[in-house]
Formats: sequence, structure tokens, C-alpha cells
Amino acid sequence: MIKNLPSFPRGWAALLMFCTMVGKLPPAVAQPPPEAGKCYYLQGDTPLEIVANEPTHADGLGSVHYFVEAVDQEGPQSATKLDDLEMQLNAADVLYREILGLTPPLLMPRYQHANFVMVMLRADQTRGGQAYDEVVRSPSVPDCHIRMALGGQVNAADNVTPAHELFHLYQNAHMMFKQGWVHEGLARWSESLLRGNAQEGESLPDDVEALEAVMQESYSAAPFWQRLFYLVDPLGDNAIPAMLLDKHYHDGSQVVAESEFYGSAFLPLLFSSLNEAGAALAQQEQWPVYEWAEAEQRSLRHNEVILSAVYHAVSTYRPIADQPDELRAFMQLIEPMTDR
Repeated sequence: MIKNLPSFPRGWAALLMFCTMVGKLPPAVAQPPPEAGKCYYLQGDTPLEIVANEPTHADGLGSVHYFVEAVDQEGPQSATKLDDLEMQLNAADVLYREILGLTPPLLMPRYQHANFVMVMLRADQTRGGQAYDEVVRSPSVPDCHIRMALGGQVNAADNVTPAHELFHLYQNAHMMFKQGWVHEGLARWSESLLRGNAQEGESLPDDVEALEAVMQESYSAAPFWQRLFYLVDPLGDNAIPAMLLDKHYHDGSQVVAESEFYGSAFLPLLFSSLNEAGAALAQQEQWPVYEWAEAEQRSLRHNEVILSAVYHAVSTYRPIADQPDELRAFMQLIEPMTDR
């Protein structure tokens, strides 16, 4: 069953494809036994034509190729905007795999059949974006790949949506959970790596009602993760490579703002714990590892499983004896709700 795949409009659409350089990207976290996900065929995908344009920024994502759907219409993206977009994606990829220590999507078992990532600029929307979770191929693009879409007018110099959607691909590769407070809350937190506005966050929930309120949120759950990461790893991290801090968009603004952030050493453990929790849930429910119904991926009834993964990751990274009072109280709060 194909889930979360776009229905492409007529008109223009520019596409970027970037291949991961496997030899330079060793996995950072041990993963469950590799069971590769499937590659679905999109019969109705729109024909595309390649645009002769060599990439200028291939330091992190490998070769980049541009495609256009309708050559009789002029796309709204200038070469400058495309260059800025590519810079942001490359910088975000370096942050996710080198600073956060996450395994790149194409090296994860779910995406073993994918050969590259496609970034699609769509004419039917001006802003925003969406990351798709399946490996696909089509008559226009016969090689298996994973996709993300961006609004055709997204300007990377003042919009971190491209990096946000790329983070979703990392999430999709590591976990099947798409509950808003996890999926969008963590992705919104990841924006602080580029925006330079990392914060210590507000106090963690101190009762069941406050915790339930967080688990009903989406993007607005980012302060919860900020606070958790701060309490787990309060020393912070400002080891962003100089080569990233030196990168600027064409308008002169920085691609990555220099700032301190929290949780870089903890995040791979959290992702690994969520990965293992999802695999165990699939086995318990007798689901295929990577073919959950979309409703199950988003269902809040799995919050206890997610809390169990959080509890396990925090306990492993920072034992109870070393936890500050606020974090210890939160762990005591969620312990009865876990299925550990």
C-alpha cells in the first residue's frame, strides 16, 4: 500500500536529486537487523526533463541534478535561490550527521533500496513543505528514491523549511512514529541549529495533565524537547564546524548561525530507542516493520510506547543518580505510563 505520496499537478516543478556518498558516512548508532523497505512504482508520475546545470555545492549530499516538468513555463526559482536552497540542504545534512551523529537516511535499513533523495519544488503551493516516507520510482525517474516537496516560492535565505523537511527524512528513516509532538516537535527543535535561537526551554511537565497537554501538541512541543535536551545534556555544544559558520547566502546572511545548543550527544540514543520501540511494536502487532497504516503511525495510543523509549534513552544516557531534580521528577512521572 502506498502511503503519503503526492499527486503531481500539471505545470512546472523543479526537482533536485542528491546522492549520499556512502563511503564518507558511517552509521553512528547500531541498528536492528536490516530488513529493507519496499520500492513502490508511481505509474501516474509527471514526465520530467533534465536541466543542464552543474552543482556548485556538493560537499555533503553528493551530486545534484535539476529537473523541470514543463519547459513551456518559466519556473519561479532563480539560479540564486536554487543555489541558496542547495547550500541550506548541504549545511543541514552536515549538522544532522556530523554534529548530531545521526545515520543518514540512505544508510538506514528502511531506505536500502533508495539511491538518492529528490527535492521537488511545486507550483501548486508557494510556501511550506512535506517529506514523504516511502521509497518510490516512476516512468520519469526509474531509479528508486525518497522524496520531499517544497513550495515553489520558498526562499532559503529567510526560510528553514528545506532543513526542516530534510530532518523529517532522517526521522522517517529511524522511526515509524509520526505523532505531532514527536514528529513536528523535534523537527521544529532542529530548526534552532540553523536559526541560532537554541533555548533552555520551559519546565518539564510536572503532572499527568501537563504531560497529556504536551502530547496533544505538534510544532509547539519544541520547547518540551529543548528542555529535556538541556536537562539531559546541560553542558551544551558549540562545535559547529567553521566551514559551516563561514557559509553565507547570496544576500550575505549566515546559513548556520553560531550558537550553543543542547542534546547533540543524546539525540542518536533517543532515535535508536524509538527505532527499537517501533520494531518491537510491529512484532507485537504482527505488522510489517515498515508498512504500518498511516493511522497507526500517527495514533496517540502509542504514546506509552514512545514514553518508554524516552525513559529508556534518558536512563541510559544519564542514570537517575546523576539527574537534576526536575528531570528526576519527570522520569518518576512517566515511569508508570511506560510499558517497559
